[in-house]
Amino acid sequence: MKITSKTWLALLGGLAWADAFAATADFDPATNTVTIHAVDLVDAEGRIATYNVTLALVQTSPAIELVLTGASQVPTSQGVRAYFDATTQEAFIPTVNVGGQEFAANLALIPGTNPLRFRVTNLHPATFSGCPGFSRPLGGNACLLQGEIKQSLTLTNDTTWVLSGGVFFGGDNTDPVTVTIEPGTKILGQQGADFFYVRRGSKIKAVGSPSQPIVFTGPSEKTPGEWGGLVLAGNAPVNGCNAGVPLCQQFDEAMLTPYGGNNPHDDSGVLKYVQIRFAGIVVRPDQELNGLTLLGVGDGTTIDYVQVYRGADDGIEMFGGTVRVRHVIMQEGEDDGLDWGQGWTGAAQHVLVIEGPNSDRCVEADNNEDNFDSQPRSKPRIANLTCLSPGRSGSQGAELRRGTGANIHNSIFKDIPTCLRISDAATFANAGAPGALTGQLTLDHSYAFNCQFKDGAGATFSVADWFQSQPGNVVGDPQLDGFMPLPGSPVLTGAGQVPDPWFTPTPYIGAFGQHNWAQGWTFGL
Repeated sequence: MKITSKTWLALLGGLAWADAFAATADFDPATNTVTIHAVDLVDAEGRIATYNVTLALVQTSPAIELVLTGASQVPTSQGVRAYFDATTQEAFIPTVNVGGQEFAANLALIPGTNPLRFRVTNLHPATFSGCPGFSRPLGGNACLLQGEIKQSLTLTNDTTWVLSGGVFFGGDNTDPVTVTIEPGTKILGQQGADFFYVRRGSKIKAVGSPSQPIVFTGPSEKTPGEWGGLVLAGNAPVNGCNAGVPLCQQFDEAMLTPYGGNNPHDDSGVLKYVQIRFAGIVVRPDQELNGLTLLGVGDGTTIDYVQVYRGADDGIEMFGGTVRVRHVIMQEGEDDGLDWGQGWTGAAQHVLVIEGPNSDRCVEADNNEDNFDSQPRSKPRIANLTCLSPGRSGSQGAELRRGTGANIHNSIFKDIPTCLRISDAATFANAGAPGALTGQLTLDHSYAFNCQFKDGAGATFSVADWFQSQPGNVVGDPQLDGFMPLPGSPVLTGAGQVPDPWFTPTPYIGAFGQHNWAQGWTFGL
């Protein structure tokens, strides 16, 4: 039985409020119980409920197991808290006090247990005790990562992990590994050529928490492009392959490493509550690393609550694949916020792009730059996007071009010189025409305000007519305070239904309703 956050709330019950606690747990040897003072559970809308939980020790061999004996809801404090993740079905406890010594612990839910039972899967001292063998000491609590790493490992939050050059995890569909990253861990790139790359067949398990996000950043944390970025490569389909080639793959533009394949459900792991700051480099002209580069990544991958802050290139770029992302923020990058091409057919919901003074577009959407009609054609489904700009001359909300398809729902484009532009004859042909749309390129139940529609090269219809011909679209003020709707805002209601069960139904238009899911775990918001 998979326990969702909603199920957890029902099972835990109890509404007895108590004083806020620090994010620690205590083991009492007299009663063989563990008390977790504050553990967060997060629902589909990003709302946090925090509980005081008691677990009883029931087994020590061959593994330590504990059973849930009590829980009561407590206020969510500002301090560090434990966290149960519904995707991985695991809890992370930052510090457990055992006889005066503090340990960090992971507890995995044992499926099908009632009352809920957990197995301790990782237990280690919560203070730095030296660099493990896969790394090199740098002094203090810093450890260096470099070259190829072909063993599964855990990056703990008592250490600052420093990248030297390209750090590759696993071989290309050989020597598969899982790199696990604890909540609160900091990974530091020293310069532009440093990047973190998870190859095809391997996985990342980077699960932060609302109070302890995982941070990838540069040395000074002041300017874009201080280090390379985070790259995941997968085995999901991409376009542009030669007919009859059994393995459909491409080579990425920056490092010429392979990606893609024939498995749409490929799993590259989990990214949750992750910040990626000051990343992005130009490897060669028009060949860049982004904050988060997703190369043929499949929909078995979970990407949720990820912020890319002030990157030198795109925030998140999909090169084909079927990956689906939720609760993502791209802020003040120097190129595009959300960029796709090479036949991306995934999905995204709850997307916030805030352009900076040097940004180019909120969304840059391509199919294939060499063959606009290459198959599989890019056709993601996007819902609850908010695109905001300081109004820099030439910046755009969404540029839909090079034959792309897309179904965009319940979105906001505000304060941008050009809110929407469609370019290239192949893109117009893929869309159809106002009143006779093919369904391949649509945008409905959305707002455009203080911006212009533009017709790009090869236009066969007016983009303004295309927007206004579709249901629920409004040229008008969404009434926002920053990125949040004001009380009484028209975008708090009026959303259209998204015909895909992966999407969480929302009554509101844009990335946010009345709850700010970005609060607490993000940087610079």
